[in-house]
Amino acid sequence: MIGLALEAGGVKGFSHIATLKVFEMCNAKVDVIAGSSAGAIVGALYSLYGDADQVYDEFSKNVISFLKGKAIKSSVPMFEFVMRKALITLDEYYEFFKALFGKTKFSELRTKLIVVAFDCEEYQSVVIDEGFIVDAVLASCTVPGVFEPTYIGGSKVLDGGVLSPLPTEELKELGADKIVASIFEEEIPDYQTQFELLSTIDTIKGREILEEELKLADFVFSYPVEVEWSEFEKHEQVYTDAMKVAMDRRDQFENFIRR
Repeated sequence: MIGLALEAGGVKGFSHIATLKVFEMCNAKVDVIAGSSAGAIVGALYSLYGDADQVYDEFSKNVISFLKGKAIKSSVPMFEFVMRKALITLDEYYEFFKALFGKTKFSELRTKLIVVAFDCEEYQSVVIDEGFIVDAVLASCTVPGVFEPTYIGGSKVLDGGVLSPLPTEELKELGADKIVASIFEEEIPDYQTQFELLSTIDTIKGREILEEELKLADFVFSYPVEVEWSEFEKHEQVYTDAMKVAMDRRDQFENFIRR
């Protein structure tokens, strides 16, 4: 069983489509996809359509239609986080996910999919693999402080990247024999203010979690991405740059998958 783990990361998730393209070029079949946040979006689209080009078309089309003029600021004054429950209500973006997935259920997908979110009550990652795709992916994409939490099965949940940015452990528990990871290379940001220091510390903690999850991966596509997670207007460039990296890894991946 070949499992594919897709890292959380906002617009950086367009890099994952390059990984899927290489799978197709090598005639390699992925048996199960696990994704957090943006990884859940791409994973769900591929599980639905089974075609990387269509994943790009659907994702980019909806980004342009629904997110234009609604850019999420990656840096906002601290008082906004303190005084407001969330910067963006779920109602503002529910239509985006509804346009992508409609009323499709997990049982209708071409490829097995598991979506990971963070349970705010149990303080642990939770796997969602049944019900409506739109609810699961929306839950996995609710970035803390930016979006309101949502509810799955009666529990309040947030972005899967909180505790499981790269769900390799979930794939291993499901029985995956080979795990392919699709991740991003990120520099630790410099800081000038105390608020920026908090962001830097958060990045460091995220990298530590990611390194642990990578220990379960057998093959890794790693993409240098120099954009903020919220810069969705740069999605085309993110994908184009990722394709160059993925193609450089194609022969190695093909050798790995044939072993």
